[in-house]
Amino acid sequence: MTLIESLPPRPLRSAELEALREADSVTEAAPLGVDDDAVRALAVQAGETIHGLGHDPDEGWTVVESREAGDPEDLAAVRDALKTWEARRAAVGDQPEGADLDE
Repeated sequence: MTLIESLPPRPLRSAELEALREADSVTEAAPLGVDDDAVRALAVQAGETIHGLGHDPDEGWTVVESREAGDPEDLAAVRDALKTWEARRAAVGDQPEGADLDE
């Protein structure tokens, strides 16, 4: 089972984030996008890789960015990729159905 497959089909609750942190395959998990008690974006270090994961209500969890761990700039790059992904997702959500964002 992959990391994505182990996540629920919705944003994580705080208690689920704590459980994820306790998983043997996870070195660290940090929320990067939280609404109330719903974690919709997070950075997870599994082994030597940091993954930026984002939750889309229509598509579920997705890996937005992955980087080798070991440098603080890697976490910053994952955080920036998630911010860009969320901004793009929000822009699509603000468009009327069938709108072309490239116009």
